[in-house]
Amino acid sequence: MTKSIAAAAILIATLAVPAHAQDTRPPFDIEGGYVGFAGMLKFTLDGKTFDGETVYKEIDGEELLILPRLTSRTLPKFVFGFRTHKGALEFSYERGRHDATFFDFPVGAVFNCFNVDGRFFFLKHRQFQPHLVLGVAFPWLTIEDGSATSDQPDAELGDARWRGLAANTELGMTVFVTPETGVSIGYAYRWMYYSRARGVSDRLFELHPAFRETSGTVVVMGFYTFR
Repeated sequence: MTKSIAAAAILIATLAVPAHAQDTRPPFDIEGGYVGFAGMLKFTLDGKTFDGETVYKEIDGEELLILPRLTSRTLPKFVFGFRTHKGALEFSYERGRHDATFFDFPVGAVFNCFNVDGRFFFLKHRQFQPHLVLGVAFPWLTIEDGSATSDQPDAELGDARWRGLAANTELGMTVFVTPETGVSIGYAYRWMYYSRARGVSDRLFELHPAFRETSGTVVVMGFYTFR
């Protein structure tokens, strides 16, 4: 009888070990602030308005602003956010210098964007978690010497600055290396509406309707969560 009880106890302990081990696995649905760094691969504007052949001319005036075509480049993105069990609130900033062309003439351009996004995770207790990002953005684009006081050869030149609002979306997968450290990859699509511009005179021009642009790019991000 004693041997039977001992054998039964060993069997129960053997069966209990996997269950105990499963309960103590590190959870991947954690809360805390996080920081990250991302690369937006081959980012550019799709050229719906900034097509490299269009000029904005002041209504009842002479000032001109060009809309060049931007070449693609990997755009760095700096990320800070806070994750809860329901999702994450994320703030990020992008900045990159692009080569651009206007009727094949080279010009310089600097793209900036500040984002406020909600990041939502699915299968949150697993190491591989699909994610969805929805948010708003505030892009601004500077074209170096992209504005002129007139179309005359002796016209004064200055930077053209375009500002607007945008909507962000991203769908992808987040992989946790540890509960705190992970990598995400997704496809991001953005709708941009440039509604204000300033040129060489530094006067504000309201654009009606707003100049529409889009962009689609693969985004790869590494991040660390502070618990």
